[in-house]
Amino acid sequence: MRLPRSERRKKLEIYNDILMAIREESQSGEVKPTRVQLRCNLSYDKFSNYLEELRRKDLIRNSLAITPKGQQLLQDYERISQFMKKMQLDYVDTEEISYET
Repeated sequence: MRLPRSERRKKLEIYNDILMAIREESQSGEVKPTRVQLRCNLSYDKFSNYLEELRRKDLIRNSLAITPKGQQLLQDYERISQFMKKMQLDYVDTEEISYET
């Protein structure tokens, strides 16, 4: 069953979910792709595509380790999320914002 478009996660949210899952898995030992995939609730194909995007953007390494740039994204995402909650903003259309660097 597909979610309505308004309830689907945006790409930035998925990036954050993957990075958070990698961080959590790394605290308990070896990071295994299948466990990260399950935590993020993504199909194998989509998960593989997102991992490749994260590698190209230098947010993760091939060993599923988060780079300093990836750590910065996690911190920035958390800060923005806190701000949105504080300001009671329920939704910001992140598709209009370019995250390419």
